[in-house]
Amino acid sequence: MSDSQGSPGNFNFGIRRLVLVDSAGFCYVEIPVDNHGLILGPGNLGKSSLLNSLRLFLLPENNFKNSRKKFAFRNASAGSFYTNEESYQHYFPSQFSFLIMEAENPAGVHCQILYRDSASQLSYGRAFVPVGYDQLRPLFWDGNDEDGIGQAVPELSFSRLSEKLKKLSRETRLVNDPAKLKQMLYSSELMNADAVRYSVLPLGESDERRVQSLRTLILLLFEMKADDQAMSNAVASIIEADKKFADDAFDFNIDDFLNRHDQLKQQQTQLTRIEKERSRFEKLQKDYQAYQTLLRSQHDFAAFRDGVSNALQDIGSKRKAAAEAFNEQNETLRHVLQALKKLERDASGLKGEIRSADRRIKQAEQNHKDGDLLLSQYGEMTLQEIEDIQKEELESRKGHLAALKSAAQAEIRLEQIQKKKQELERKLESLKERESKQHWQLQNQLDEVTAAPLRAVDPRLVMASPGRDLDADSKAAIEAFARLFVSNDKGFDWFDTEYQAQPARQTDFAEQRRHVEGELHGLEKERAELADNANQEHDRPRLIERTEKEIRAIEKDLETLQRYPAAATTLRDATEEKQAAEEQLAKLEEQARLEQEKQDAVQQKAAKARAEKERIEERERELAGLSRSVGTVEHRFPHLKTVEAEKPLDIEQVSVAAFDDLQTQLDDLEERRRSILDHLRQFVYLGIHEDTEGELQKDSPASSVIRETFKSLSDLFAGMAERWNVLEQQVGIHNETVASYRQALKSNHEHIARFEAQLNRELEGVRINDLVEIRVDIHTDPKFRNLVEEANNIDPYGNQLQSDAFYDRLRVFVADFFGEGGSKRLTMDKVITGISYRTRKENAASLDKKGQSTSTTALINLDLVYRLLKRVLYPGVQLSFPMVLDELASVDISQMPSLLERLRKQGFNLFSAATHSASAEVIYLIGRHLEVGQMRTAKPYSPQRTLVFWGGAEGFTNGEAMSHWADQTQASLMEPVDE
Repeated sequence: MSDSQGSPGNFNFGIRRLVLVDSAGFCYVEIPVDNHGLILGPGNLGKSSLLNSLRLFLLPENNFKNSRKKFAFRNASAGSFYTNEESYQHYFPSQFSFLIMEAENPAGVHCQILYRDSASQLSYGRAFVPVGYDQLRPLFWDGNDEDGIGQAVPELSFSRLSEKLKKLSRETRLVNDPAKLKQMLYSSELMNADAVRYSVLPLGESDERRVQSLRTLILLLFEMKADDQAMSNAVASIIEADKKFADDAFDFNIDDFLNRHDQLKQQQTQLTRIEKERSRFEKLQKDYQAYQTLLRSQHDFAAFRDGVSNALQDIGSKRKAAAEAFNEQNETLRHVLQALKKLERDASGLKGEIRSADRRIKQAEQNHKDGDLLLSQYGEMTLQEIEDIQKEELESRKGHLAALKSAAQAEIRLEQIQKKKQELERKLESLKERESKQHWQLQNQLDEVTAAPLRAVDPRLVMASPGRDLDADSKAAIEAFARLFVSNDKGFDWFDTEYQAQPARQTDFAEQRRHVEGELHGLEKERAELADNANQEHDRPRLIERTEKEIRAIEKDLETLQRYPAAATTLRDATEEKQAAEEQLAKLEEQARLEQEKQDAVQQKAAKARAEKERIEERERELAGLSRSVGTVEHRFPHLKTVEAEKPLDIEQVSVAAFDDLQTQLDDLEERRRSILDHLRQFVYLGIHEDTEGELQKDSPASSVIRETFKSLSDLFAGMAERWNVLEQQVGIHNETVASYRQALKSNHEHIARFEAQLNRELEGVRINDLVEIRVDIHTDPKFRNLVEEANNIDPYGNQLQSDAFYDRLRVFVADFFGEGGSKRLTMDKVITGISYRTRKENAASLDKKGQSTSTTALINLDLVYRLLKRVLYPGVQLSFPMVLDELASVDISQMPSLLERLRKQGFNLFSAATHSASAEVIYLIGRHLEVGQMRTAKPYSPQRTLVFWGGAEGFTNGEAMSHWADQTQASLMEPVDE
């Protein structure tokens, strides 16, 4: 930072423009900040919020948590600070809220864009893009409406914006990490364009102390008031950051220091108290040795207890096994009896099956015999042919019976007989004709391979005669059809239907003629009977009875025909079933014999199992009695419940006699135990041993507790010499700490004085208004000075603790300096209590401590801030930076020119907010003013925020070149005109 603008070799860093979109009460506002300016508008419009938003760009933060400490947004009217939520919602009220800062540095112009981040509560993100805002304006504001005010850009969102920014430049960066932000915002690698591309305030060093100092100075620049406390905090921060080494940092936690002394004092007192009880420990040691001899009986008791438990468990298992064995034998016997009963039932069932098979065999034999007799009457006719004849005859006989019973039916029957005779006569003629064509039958013209499947379907197919030789096509068609049948063991398959094979046979035409002739004879006989019926009325009942018998005989023959095909199968199946049942019956009888033998053996085993079960139950009752006795002993000596045995007593050794011996030993042990407990509890009472869990206070502590307590006391008394030695070393180390703290107090006190002297040397020759000499006084707390003097009076070297008087005085200092509660950490901001100025006017003989006017004090503060800022920034850097002065009205109008000139030389651009009541002279002197409350858009991002300002400032040139102050966007409007 330099006093001369634009000096050769300087590196320029400046903020050129500030833009808020749907933020801080505005719809869209664009303000140039690269020169002095005055923001004019109605009260409570949010004018100050515009410039205060710059804090968000300059500080490496990403959220509004603890915003008072980070940004210090002040509610001037309420005299307090805004809350985190209030500040966040003010600047980022919606998804359309964006804040843009245009800046320049040696790498060129860039824009920093802040946006509302929904990733976490109260957070915001940043985008950096290396282009000027003129290229970005169309992304945020549409200025091409009719009235020139502009309107919101449709569908504005960060996702869309980020895509467009990345298209504008590959150097676009989205950064939220505070560490990365520090690196980018404060980079001082001025010869590396990539590293410094987005730098705004290049620091000389980027350690945390420098960053904290810069934060303090930035907040001062945005609230430049005559605030002594704010200035003192800034000075304290700079002093701390100005130290060369991190170890020099002034951070003295007096609480820790005093606590360490108290710890060492307590250790010394404790060791002294322990030494006084050594004789008591020696007596305890003798008692404990005797106790150890008897202690074995506890483990023996535990072994007996576990042995009883194991014996009970074992005997329980045995009892369970015996009961299971006994139950198993009974269950086996029950199953044997059930098996015998089942075998008897199965045998009875098989005998019934045999009897049923016998009946079926007899019936099948009779059916087969009757069928054979009936078939013999019809020669070679098939069953179907015989059945058709029988059915036809049955119908004829039924018609004849009806005719005998009714004269009307007789007339009908006579007509039927006549027709039937005619049919039979034609049939007889047909038989003669077929007989003459017999040698042309298909079975005589086709080979057996073709005829066999046709015969299986219906023998009449192959017995048909075309009356001539088959032509080749007809024969080929028939053969093709026959090939569709698939031969199998029993016949032929026609797709999913099976046909049985039929034997080949010739038509017996003579037999058929006889049969037809017989039918003709029967019809004639029937006709004669019906014709003579009127003359033989007395003979009608006999004829009816005869006809009915004939009908019944025919029906019986039909039944015989129906049963005949299944008679052979039934006979074969029934014979096989009978044979299988007889074989199964023989096996069942053999199994029954074996089961009976098994029953006798199982009954013997069940008797033995019962005897074993009763013996085991008797032993279990004995062990249960011993278990109750063990419980009685544990009730007397509760600590025995926690004693564990190395190995349980063998089950065979568990007896009443063994228990009686153990009980005697335990009585002797308990008497010795009580004596030892009295000693141990006394050590606890004296505070020599800590019984944090209260185990020793129980009625019957475990042996392990007694053992561990004795061991702890033994180790304690054995290590006393070493503990005294360690305490002596710790006291020596603490005294060294006292010496280092004393030196820290002294060196920091001297450092404050040196810093004050350096500031005053830099202020030599500085003139402000009518002041020709200015001196800074840094005030430290008088209690701190007294503490430094007190520390100089002690001798911290040695192995003895400092006197109690020193620490008492230190505690008094803590109480007076810090008050009640809070941290007792002594830091530079607590030591430095204020800053004041001594001034001298021309022709005055001495410096005056009297306070100056507000405007003069503000000028002095500004000069001091300028010099403090030079200590933090990288050497040779020149800033063009806005400085906010809310108290502009309090500045004397006559001092305004010198104030503005001094600000310009130091790289600051004065910005202040005022209402329209501000004087015209002030507006004229500042040169530029911005009317931010005049325009409203009809198409805002949010209805609550409609105010718009953009297009540059208005003002007076005061004789300067137009380019000195005019906004870049207005420069093109002011081209020279030819006269």
